[in-house]
Amino acid sequence: MPIGAAIVPACGTRTGDCVRFEAMGWVVSFALAGALLAPAEALAFGRQPDQEPQEALRERPRSAQTAPEDVGEASQATREHPEPGAPLAEDVPEPVEPAAWAEESEGPAEATPQPAEQAADVAQAGAEPQERTAEGGERWFDFGDYTSQTLTTKAWESLESGDLEAVMAYAGECIELYAEEARAQQASLEAFAPAEQAFDVWALNDVATAHFIRGKALLDAGRGDEALAEFTTVVDEFGFAQCWDPKGWFWRVARAAQDQLDLAGTEYDYGDYTSQTLTTKAWEALEADDHRGVALYTGKCLELYEEEALAQQAALSALPGKDTAAGHWALNDVGTSTFIRAKSLLGQGEIDGAKAAFQTVIERFPYAQCWDPRGWFWQVASAASDHLSTIGTPYDFGDYTSEALTTKAWEALDRKDHKGVEIYTRKCVQLYEEEARNQQTSLAEYASKERAFDYWALNDVATCYFILGESLMAQQRYEEARAAFERVVDDFSFAQCWDPKGWFWKVTIGARGRLNKISALTGA
Repeated sequence: MPIGAAIVPACGTRTGDCVRFEAMGWVVSFALAGALLAPAEALAFGRQPDQEPQEALRERPRSAQTAPEDVGEASQATREHPEPGAPLAEDVPEPVEPAAWAEESEGPAEATPQPAEQAADVAQAGAEPQERTAEGGERWFDFGDYTSQTLTTKAWESLESGDLEAVMAYAGECIELYAEEARAQQASLEAFAPAEQAFDVWALNDVATAHFIRGKALLDAGRGDEALAEFTTVVDEFGFAQCWDPKGWFWRVARAAQDQLDLAGTEYDYGDYTSQTLTTKAWEALEADDHRGVALYTGKCLELYEEEALAQQAALSALPGKDTAAGHWALNDVGTSTFIRAKSLLGQGEIDGAKAAFQTVIERFPYAQCWDPRGWFWQVASAASDHLSTIGTPYDFGDYTSEALTTKAWEALDRKDHKGVEIYTRKCVQLYEEEARNQQTSLAEYASKERAFDYWALNDVATCYFILGESLMAQQRYEEARAAFERVVDDFSFAQCWDPKGWFWKVTIGARGRLNKISALTGA
């Protein structure tokens, strides 16, 4: 901007009075009632006067699970979260505030205007982009209107793009300009400001957030000691700071900073704190037999989202359909996280704890569903019930895939374990028969060898009926066996079963052979 150019923001709606400052040859005009605020499409951290929360800066894909987030991603959804305060994550629904450390807001109350004398300081600091010298040449940073909101927003954007130098410039400018006011606002508080007053302590909120962003950037750059110093500053000096999430709640910056300190030196990271991300990470930890990781991620998910999960559960009178299930993201991810915790406890031999966790899913989150990346939801309470019924037995549904269940059914048949055959085949049919019928309907003839595996549900459900028929025949339960083989012939005629020797055999042909044998044995 040329020297002498004027920056004249529109005056605030509550007053037309403007204060003029002359600094370094520039004429700068500021509205007393918040003229410094520019409508940035960014997170309104410690929002200045007369600004409604802006759209989120970032869109994150959701979980769980991940989850099978978030976890879980779900967990499980597309989220827009800079840090704690919202899931799933991924093509997942939007979160609402973490009850344990957030204050809900229907929208900000009128905020205290940024003091005119501080606006003057900003003006004197220079109203055009400031020059910074970077390695290899000069670099310019645009500090915009110099409000703490703008500077913090730009710092978040720079963190997202991995630009450490820009993070340090924008966050540093915010801290330099507003740290004194932030400390004064912290000293004026004895507890967290309620939602309707939280925006009034804008400097506290934004300066703490700036330190937090610097800590995250330094951590990403491998400068751990400096990062921990930033997080410690937040905890020690700005304990009542809150960061606004545009979806309608505040998250507590010191709490997030303390998490970073607690996890320092470990491989654990809460990521963007969405329920999808947390549930996804919990699934990954379970698969790696990392029980500490499971406890950390599921504990954080429940801490942040259990209250909202219970509210979503209370609003339901039936299991949501596939088209609406993702909208109940907190219920799904908290229910799934509880289920994962139960699995982890079971793996550690803590039977009573595992039973209690499975029972919690059934009683408190009966309509929770977990997204399977192959294209459907499974009901978490039903899986929890399965585990309760099989604890103390040799049976385990594994990952609940049709392949795993069919394999376990074959193994049980080889052992002449007829109870096991019935358990595994009926679970496969329960979960996948609808998809098997859809795949059968889509065919006019047998699929080629190259495409046969595409019809996995058809093949496995038909094979499970065949295995069940074999088991029933061995028990001389011929009429039940006949019904199982007839189901294959009548409903799944294009099913094929893979032989590990390198070919498919047609399940219907095998079933017809068994029906002929039953007729010979029974004379009917």
